[in-house]
Amino acid sequence: MDIIDFIVRIALVVATTVLFGMVFLAYLRSRSRKMLLISVGFGVFFVHALIAVPEIFTSASISLDENGHLLFHLIGLVFILLGILKD
Repeated sequence: MDIIDFIVRIALVVATTVLFGMVFLAYLRSRSRKMLLISVGFGVFFVHALIAVPEIFTSASISLDENGHLLFHLIGLVFILLGILKD
């Protein structure tokens, strides 16, 4: 694995963590169902980022194929869309 790939993946995990943290704090402040759905969507992206971290260090860990990655993205986007369309 190239060093640039390693840096980009770590940066994406950090960015996903920050986004999830901001959305979750917004949910804690408003306590609405709309923000809950959006928070769950970003939570799915956060879990997906955490699952992808071991792929950086070793290839023997949990590895998702392309369809697995797309499934995580689809589930996260559906929750975010439901949150946006809630009201």
